[in-house]
Amino acid sequence: MKRLTAAVLAAGLLGLAGAAPASPDTPEALRAEAFEAAQWAIASEAADALARVSARFAQCDDELGLLAEERERLIVERDRLERELEQHYASGDDADLQARTRARMAWEAADGRLKAVDGEIETRFPAWAELTSPRALSVRETQGLLKDDEGLLLVMVNPEATYVWGVTRDRIAWARAEDLGAAAITEAVNTLRRSLTATAARGPEVDPLLFAGNNGATFDRGVSHWLYSEIVKPVEPVFDGKSTLITVVTGALTTLPLAVLSTNAPSGRDDAVGALDDTQWLMDRYALATLPAVSSLKALRCHLVATAADRSPGCPPAVSTGRPVRVAERLPLVAFGAPVLTGAPDDGGRGSPSADQVMGTGRLADVAKLKALPYLRGSRLELETLKSRYPDSVVRIGAEATERSVRALDAPALERARFVVFSTHGLMAGSAASEPGLVLTPPDEATEADDGYLSASEAAQLKLNAEFVVLSACNTAASDGRPGGEGLSGLARAFFYAGARSMMVSHWEVSDAATTKLITETFASLDARQATDPGVRARALQAGMRAVRAERRWAHPAYWAAFTLVGEPG
Repeated sequence: MKRLTAAVLAAGLLGLAGAAPASPDTPEALRAEAFEAAQWAIASEAADALARVSARFAQCDDELGLLAEERERLIVERDRLERELEQHYASGDDADLQARTRARMAWEAADGRLKAVDGEIETRFPAWAELTSPRALSVRETQGLLKDDEGLLLVMVNPEATYVWGVTRDRIAWARAEDLGAAAITEAVNTLRRSLTATAARGPEVDPLLFAGNNGATFDRGVSHWLYSEIVKPVEPVFDGKSTLITVVTGALTTLPLAVLSTNAPSGRDDAVGALDDTQWLMDRYALATLPAVSSLKALRCHLVATAADRSPGCPPAVSTGRPVRVAERLPLVAFGAPVLTGAPDDGGRGSPSADQVMGTGRLADVAKLKALPYLRGSRLELETLKSRYPDSVVRIGAEATERSVRALDAPALERARFVVFSTHGLMAGSAASEPGLVLTPPDEATEADDGYLSASEAAQLKLNAEFVVLSACNTAASDGRPGGEGLSGLARAFFYAGARSMMVSHWEVSDAATTKLITETFASLDARQATDPGVRARALQAGMRAVRAERRWAHPAYWAAFTLVGEPG
């Protein structure tokens, strides 16, 4: 893996603005090298979880499926041989020397074949290669894929400092936040999330109007503005004139929507009445979208497209024209949620255990553990509200919201759906052996067809043509408080591969009234805007946030900032 060397990072001190690199060892070239190195470092953090997605992705005997199975077998064999080599290196006798030589030859053979399989997959199935083995994009590649009205913000959190890049079609900037290492970032994010989740924890059935004059736990505007000043402001000059900002973040920042960063220094007390009324937010300045990785730009705009005409002008020559869209008649909505669960509701939010805590002894989920998860009081009302807005839709609630419905019974409807909604628990990857996924109504007995858990690899096998996939109850923080970026990354990549252009993911549970307002206004704005608007989805969510915030009872960002757009802004 490429690492961020001191020499490369030092280039950030030589200046901020610049163009794409022209020659080695210039500040521009070093910034570009650091940009790629940061992506490799980020990709390695999620590699274990994403690699296991490939094990179950294609189980039919087609060419991709056979290559995927061989790839997984080779990874297991290579890892086994590496452990064997380590054991033999600890001894110096002749028998171990001979065994070490044999193991080395076997390792080289397995590694060579794995590289050949990866090369064949990358050439013949580039979208799937991006899903399981993301590659770093150069500055030039990134700039070629960005649209005129877009900027990209890459934030890499390291233990000692945070490194930030700002990129547009013709400019690049970067900076080092000296006082913002992983511990400081985590503390700041936790401070803001405590206010956000404490306000949301009043319960989804309680309208905030009942709390006359008090619209939530005190939000620390100083911390919010400090994060903006350290992360966004140093590179923001390159975003001048841009209205859409695509973000790629790591560490604790994966659990905090950047929409809640305050762009103006606070005045007065945070707990004063109306303290939030004059606050200016990052979401006021930009329509925001986030990606699991910079390379997702290439996946979404080059490989995961319906036709060759939809490919970005910055894409390399096409290997294929993508998957043709076969939609006879659009359905406005297909939704699943409010699964039948027996656990007591958690009024603090919809956070759940990591995926490995609900898995059985094999690769199927333990249905008893799934059934014991907290039931979701707000999901039914949320889905019924969507059903009333889109009467010609398919909405499966409670006992009907099963994995069998998603993967088989309603598969034809899903392929025709404009919007797809899952209102349920989203579980993050807890280890290399357990995939992130979504909880549905568990069956009495787990089978390959239905164990009550729609894993990322199973989601990737769905056939979608959806503008939005909404994971309405998904909390991107794991139950122990660790950042859940890896899980979100896995789910997002899976739904991208299935055909979704973007996802709406919520970071915490908010009042049903505010959520209904936000989703309704977002969809209404999307319907009212031109489909050719390059940032139509991001701007629709921005409009939904503004509509919620316009009501003073919902001035607190806990009500309007819970949702993040992941994927294609327009």
